[in-house]
Amino acid sequence: MYRSWSVFWALVLIAIGGLFLADQLSGGAFDAGAFIDRWWPLLIVGLGLAIMVEAAWPRRRPADVPLAIDAAGASSAEIRIDFGAGRLEVGTAVSGRLLDGTLGGGGRVEQSGPGRVRLAADVGDWWAGRWPGPGGLRWRVGISPEVPVALRVATGASDNTLDLSGLRVTHLDLHAGASETRVVLPRAAGATTVRVEAGAAAVRLRVPEGVAARIAGTMALGAAHVDTRRFGWAGTGWISPDWASAANRVDVVFQGGIGGIYVE
Repeated sequence: MYRSWSVFWALVLIAIGGLFLADQLSGGAFDAGAFIDRWWPLLIVGLGLAIMVEAAWPRRRPADVPLAIDAAGASSAEIRIDFGAGRLEVGTAVSGRLLDGTLGGGGRVEQSGPGRVRLAADVGDWWAGRWPGPGGLRWRVGISPEVPVALRVATGASDNTLDLSGLRVTHLDLHAGASETRVVLPRAAGATTVRVEAGAAAVRLRVPEGVAARIAGTMALGAAHVDTRRFGWAGTGWISPDWASAANRVDVVFQGGIGGIYVE
């Protein structure tokens, strides 16, 4: 059963196509452009009706997707998480598993080779009535602590907690939309590169004790807040006093919009 949104936009496309078809077949006797110019408020009326039906129509919540992918001898991993609206939690998987957890509210699991996995919010299903329900998606994803990981996370309007402290994340690429994201960076991964792009978002990065950091970046209208007790200003950014000799360190580059970047 299709939801009101898909039916509404299908009817809009059919109606517009029918008007221009009538224009062509009438040889100019019917002016589709003039008709649309006069009657376009009907589109707003129809949109309002679709919203009313959407609010009254019970939602069908898609089934949760269990996540259990064996490491299968992978020597490294590339994990991509494309998340929508809701709550995302990333932590540590059990021994022997590359990924585990639950994609609450649904999602897709795509594997393109050993250690290469993409988790994606199945937004296309929403147009067919399979919505994640109130509060959006609720994903809990565990990642193997046993292999080096390149991790890319893209979020929408969401609340996100990424506890990477026990993982061997060597690259973190974070794209945060209108969200609040808390990240605990790895404590024993050697060298970790972190790239953050944030729109209307608050991103909080915590560097574990004993890990050195070098931090640089720009903000459009937002502000960067860096703990200067740990990371001193070095002209173009902030850096730990022991950066050059540290066994474990993170190199953070951020680009922000109207939110805030916090590093502690």
